[in-house]
Amino acid sequence: MAGWPAETGPRPAQIVGGVIRFLALVRAYGGYKHGVTAQRVITTKLNVLAKMLTEVQHRLWETYQQAEGRAPRAEKLHALAAFLDSLADSPKGEWFAWAKSLAEQVVDQGAQVAIRRPLFRRAIFPALLAGHCAGLGSCARWLAGLSEHLRGCADCREQLASDEQTEVGLLRAALRHDPADHLSRRRLVEKMATWLRYTLHEIPSGVLYGADAASPEQCRELEQDLDEFCLLLAGEDSAQRYQDLIHDCRLHFREYRNYLLNRQAYNSYRDYLMRR
Repeated sequence: MAGWPAETGPRPAQIVGGVIRFLALVRAYGGYKHGVTAQRVITTKLNVLAKMLTEVQHRLWETYQQAEGRAPRAEKLHALAAFLDSLADSPKGEWFAWAKSLAEQVVDQGAQVAIRRPLFRRAIFPALLAGHCAGLGSCARWLAGLSEHLRGCADCREQLASDEQTEVGLLRAALRHDPADHLSRRRLVEKMATWLRYTLHEIPSGVLYGADAASPEQCRELEQDLDEFCLLLAGEDSAQRYQDLIHDCRLHFREYRNYLLNRQAYNSYRDYLMRR
C-alpha cells in the first residue's frame, strides 16, 4: 500500500490489482455460483478501503510518499511526521485497520514501501500490538515479518512478552493464536531449518550453538528444537525434503552430547565418529 488517491483508499493500480486477486479467489471458491457479481465485489472492497483514512490523512500520506521518492531526508521525515501527527489526533480505532493493511502488504505480499522507524513506532507497531493482544495471529505474523524494526526499537520490544521479542517467538505466537495459519507455519519451518543447518555446518568438528560449540545441556535444547520442527512438519507437503536434515540433526545432537560427556577417551569429535 504505497499511497492513497484523492478520496480514500490505495492508488488505482493497486485497487485494480487487489480486486483482480480477490476476484480470482471468488472464482476459485465458486463465488459466482452463489450470485456474487464482479460489481458487488469491487464495491465491497472499495467501501472497506474508503474507511481506512480520513481525506486529510490520505492527502498527508500521499505527500509523504512523494517526498520519500525524491526529497532530501529532512523533508521526508518532516512529511512523515506531519502524517503521523494527523493519526495521533484521531482515535486509534479509525486508522488501525490502515496500519495493519500496510503491514500485510509489506510482509505477506512483498510491497516495496519504506518503513522508517517513526512509521513503525507510531503507527504500525501500536496497531499490530493491539491486534496481537486481541488474539489475531496475523498481527503476530506481520510483527515477525517486521522484526528487524523491533530490534531497533527497545521501547516497542519491551511491550511484548519476553518469548515474543524475536521473529521466531512471534511466529510461534501466531501459531498459538491460529494453528491453521499456514503462512506462519511455513516461515517458522524455514527459520528453524536455517537454524538447524547452521548448528551442523562445522561437522565433523562439532555441533554449534550460537557462535560457540554446544554444551551437553545445549545439545538437549537442540533436540527439543528438532522435536518442535518435526511437529511443525507433521502433515505438511514439504516434510519429505527435510528428512535428511532431521536424520543428521538427530544423529549429531545425540552423538555430540555423548562425545562431550566422554571426551577424555577421544582426540576429537571426528575421532569419536570414526570409532563409533
